Amino acid sequence: MRIIALVHDLGHAPFSHASEELLPDGFSHEDYTHMIVTQTEVADCISEIGEWFKKQYGEEYDITPELISSIYKGENIENPDFIFLKKFMDSELDCDKMDYLLRDSLYCGVSYGKFDLERLINTFTVWENEEGVLYLAIEKGGMHAFEEFVLARYFMFTQVYFHKTRGFLDNALLYFLKGVLPNGKYPEDIQEFLKYDDIYVLELMKQNIKQNEWAERILKRKILSKVYETPVHTSEKDRQIFNLIKNNLVERIGEEYFILDSADKLVHQMPVRYELDSEKAIPVITENDKKVIPVSVASEVIRKMTEPINIKRIYVYEDKKEEAIKIVSEMMEKMSK
Repeated sequence: MRIIALVHDLGHAPFSHASEELLPDGFSHEDYTHMIVTQTEVADCISEIGEWFKKQYGEEYDITPELISSIYKGENIENPDFIFLKKFMDSELDCDKMDYLLRDSLYCGVSYGKFDLERLINTFTVWENEEGVLYLAIEKGGMHAFEEFVLARYFMFTQVYFHKTRGFLDNALLYFLKGVLPNGKYPEDIQEFLKYDDIYVLELMKQNIKQNEWAERILKRKILSKVYETPVHTSEKDRQIFNLIKNNLVERIGEEYFILDSADKLVHQMPVRYELDSEKAIPVITENDKKVIPVSVASEVIRKMTEPINIKRIYVYEDKKEEAIKIVSEMMEKMSK
């Protein structure tokens, strides 16, 4: 479990999810993680740990790079305990989310991502179904802490991860990398891929700042202005208004003066209705009769948060900002009458 926690995100591209769409076709960061875990010096370290465990506890406790990778990818289903372990790192109640919410909250200087970690962990328990499969569960007394955790994630996405400035900078990074990466994609070879880290990409920006608009905008923080944004949860009517405004701006000013951005996220993947032994289930154990119910049944808050976040934005170049703002204001005024 400790090894999986340490290596599970090694395959992320520079600046994490921001440049993920530039991975080669058919590749995900999990594929790169698999290659790092099984084909680099990380594999040697894991193998050494496995040898030590075999000497200490017996041959059946062998830990291999392939085993670590297969557990995290959910491919090793021979041992149901491995499925249980995977959920600690990849589920709606995993330590990865607990870590990044509190850490990002601290380093961004905001309060949105905070929740009562100690209380939540103290109410963890285990539920075993009739087939003997183990599930990470929470006691009924931990429901408020879990709701706080889900809400913390919701607010971090709406207020920090999907912030308008972050949205523009993500797009600028993509435009820059498409111009400097071979064929506009990260290399498939793992050793070549590992050359690209945050510092290497920043150095590329410094080298190209005079001839690349996007490198200059990122390094000198020349952020384009947002002229229109949909609500956090975009309805069909909101999408129609967005398209109307976008088309009007493009027709009157020109498509080359605008950048479009879309931020999409499902806050949690716990459907309102499912069986307790569903893969996404988080069982809640009641205090007195020890009855087991799904978390979406136990919590009104969780049940309400089934609508995905979907924010659409329009950014405009500096020399067309005033004109664009005027057009948007006029259109919004007409639509309100």
